Amino acid sequence: MTSAHELAKHLSLAILGTVSLMQLLVLPGMVGVLVDGSNISEQQAGIAASANFFGGALIALLMAFQMQGLPLRAISIGALLFAATADFVSAFSANNFELFLIARFAAGVGSGIVYVSTLAAYARSSDPERGFGVFVTLQFIVSGLALYVLPVYSGDLGVKGMFLMIAGLDLAAVMFCVSLPALSAVKEHTTDHLHGIIVSGSSLKALATAAAVFGAIAFGLYEAANTAQFTYVERLGVSMALSEHEIGRALLIASFIGIPGAFSVIIVGNRFGHVMPIILGVAKAIAGLLLLINAESYLDYFLGSCLLGFSWAFCLPFIQGLLAGLDRSGGVLAAGSFCTTLGSTLGPYAAATLILDGDYDRVFVMAIGLFIVAAVLFYLARPKPSHTETHHV
Repeated sequence: MTSAHELAKHLSLAILGTVSLMQLLVLPGMVGVLVDGSNISEQQAGIAASANFFGGALIALLMAFQMQGLPLRAISIGALLFAATADFVSAFSANNFELFLIARFAAGVGSGIVYVSTLAAYARSSDPERGFGVFVTLQFIVSGLALYVLPVYSGDLGVKGMFLMIAGLDLAAVMFCVSLPALSAVKEHTTDHLHGIIVSGSSLKALATAAAVFGAIAFGLYEAANTAQFTYVERLGVSMALSEHEIGRALLIASFIGIPGAFSVIIVGNRFGHVMPIILGVAKAIAGLLLLINAESYLDYFLGSCLLGFSWAFCLPFIQGLLAGLDRSGGVLAAGSFCTTLGSTLGPYAAATLILDGDYDRVFVMAIGLFIVAAVLFYLARPKPSHTETHHV
């Protein structure tokens, strides 16, 4: 069982990581605020989201190959200050799209460092699955509240208010950096194992395995599918002539409905393995997308959104636990983060190119295809049982 001290540390890391993911967590609402409160079009809003994710992808790739030698606490404090500055600039540059893109890219670099550092800290813990469960649970609580507030109060908040609030959260998160390891993995001499895979070499060695490659790519495709649909699910509600309160309520409940899925990982850990729960969760996401494609009423929109919210929260801890088991220093998770942020970059961008006169069906069909390919790759990434141990997959 996880001790109270360990759970408190998991929660502190979860707060830090959730702040680093703020743009992703409020993406539909952020798109709505940008489109309604500035001269930015729907397509430009998707491109701006991609610029932010691309900054995170690049820094995650650089960190993946140096994970064991990085002092996570020190670099995260600097990264939060950098991200706060970029978010402050974003608040006053929405009408200068080129400058706005640069600011969103810079914010992505800063938040990407903090996110990868959080994942690595969880991977080095004694109970990573439950840690990831706490992390994802908090993400969906925050996302649900924010997605209710932004559509309802977007007129009062505006673009400036939204980004100034995010900048303030960046600064406040600095106090939670104390939960990150002060020393690098090399200095801590960490050697651990999970699923029978011994971790005592370089991050490059761990990244070179077939399981790591399949798992990281699958994670990227999974996030591309989710961010593609998530970017425009709020706009789908608008195109269906739903009210702001109906859209906000659906997105709020969709986020909250995922909390039991994430919280279940805190209770059961990895006793049922990783791969089969992931495949079950992906199936729920596909069912939700099919409902949205054929949506004719608020009930269809509501149920489709809830299935997607539950699936996302349910799958993430299992995916992160799967990758953490391949390299407990966090190198494979950092590579997975690169792929997810790359997927999060390409997902909204590809979705923006598929919109046709307010019709979002092609976006959701693309997401279904990406989910199917990701599920296959997750299965291929499952750890192989050793001859001396029996393991869940």
